[in-house]
Amino acid sequence: MALILVRYGEVAIKRSGTRSLMERLLMHHILSGLRSISIDARVTRSQGRLFVEVPDDKIKDSIDVISRVFGVRSLSPVKAYEFKELNDIVNATVKEWSELIRGRRFAVRVHRVGSHNFTSMDVAKAIGAALKPFSAGVDLEKPDIELFIEVRGNKAFLFTEMINGAGGLPLGSEGKLLALISGGFDSPVAAWFMMRRGSYVDALFCSLAYPIDVINFLRVTHALFSRWSIGYDPRLFIIDCSSLISEFRAKANPHMWSVLFKRVLYVVASRVAKSIGALGLVTGESLGQVSSQTLHNLMAIEYGIDLPIYRPLIGLDKDDIMNYARRIGTYEESMRTEEFCAIFSEKPRTRVTIEELNKEFNKLDQDLINNLLSSAVMLRASAVNKVINELMLGTSDVEIDHVPEDAVVIDLRSRGEYELWHYPGAINVDVDKLVSTAETMGRDKVYVLYCSRGLSSKWGALELRRLDFKAFSIDINRLRRSS
Repeated sequence: MALILVRYGEVAIKRSGTRSLMERLLMHHILSGLRSISIDARVTRSQGRLFVEVPDDKIKDSIDVISRVFGVRSLSPVKAYEFKELNDIVNATVKEWSELIRGRRFAVRVHRVGSHNFTSMDVAKAIGAALKPFSAGVDLEKPDIELFIEVRGNKAFLFTEMINGAGGLPLGSEGKLLALISGGFDSPVAAWFMMRRGSYVDALFCSLAYPIDVINFLRVTHALFSRWSIGYDPRLFIIDCSSLISEFRAKANPHMWSVLFKRVLYVVASRVAKSIGALGLVTGESLGQVSSQTLHNLMAIEYGIDLPIYRPLIGLDKDDIMNYARRIGTYEESMRTEEFCAIFSEKPRTRVTIEELNKEFNKLDQDLINNLLSSAVMLRASAVNKVINELMLGTSDVEIDHVPEDAVVIDLRSRGEYELWHYPGAINVDVDKLVSTAETMGRDKVYVLYCSRGLSSKWGALELRRLDFKAFSIDINRLRRSS
């Protein structure tokens, strides 16, 4: 068996009862994560440390899992030696490290816990003197290699690397939250921050372009939760929000659609949160990043919501957020996600008042919220891959790699993007006018759609197919190369 020493930070400074609870959570999550990849392990506690025993051939995989358990500050694979006197430790280090330091400058770092007849400095000096003949010398400032010894009771633990962990607090030590996750960069990072602070996090998604946007959401949440929600299987709630498009267009001020959408989403999410015992909502909003995230609009959006709304990214800029997305492993999936724009105007208001937004909200159908909630589907994060595969089967033939002869090519991007470049002969159509445009042109044609990243065009093609049109989606980059 191999041995891994696990250090935790904030947990160690909690009062005894809280610390004991958090240590047990930490141990549970470590064992749960290792069991999920079929590794049998044993975890024991020592003062301020955990020790994890795993099979020798599973050490690399075990380190990878443990480093992603929230609450773990750092970890090290170690060799343990029992000793009776200082010279036993010295002999162990010579056996372990004499060849490792040959031709290299080294430094010895010692941490000691317990009662001994020697100090940490005594240990460092004795080991340094014993190893020096095998090396290029001692260098405490800029060594080629650092040698670590942790002395605890009658055991010395030897190691040469300290691997950073996730930090934070053990998952579940701070209750549960519901995150509003869109599939873009921001909201998965916001959820990660709150998980890192000890909260179980479930997720809610408002689908406007089923099934394409749902597939994107599931891919992003899988990237997030499969790596970081170790010890908890989050619930994912998917709400069919497509009815909002026609509702807003018929009744609401188009310059306020963005903030009105957020208000509706907050109301729906607060109802779902209460039903699962969540203690608040989590959003990926960053101050001033888009029109709905100004101070005025945020205040108007959250008016009347009787749950706390946590915005861990509020002071970060986009570069910060994208760097975190790379770190946590959601960046690549978020890059594939396109915002579905049918519900957002090109000239949004940035200073909507509470009174104005309340007025717009009250114009909507009184049964709207209940109808949205009745469409909710819940699945566990562990089932995501299966669901993605099922959804993909229904869209597998929607994308093509060339434009058929005599096909009608439709550009679903904004007018500005269309004028900068478009495929020769393509017509520019708003997403919400796609069906009426196709009906005017006739069902005897083949329609090929493209957009910025593929969401709108795939959804549009599927929507036309549902109405018995022959329609496909094509990647814009493929069109650029061919034109």
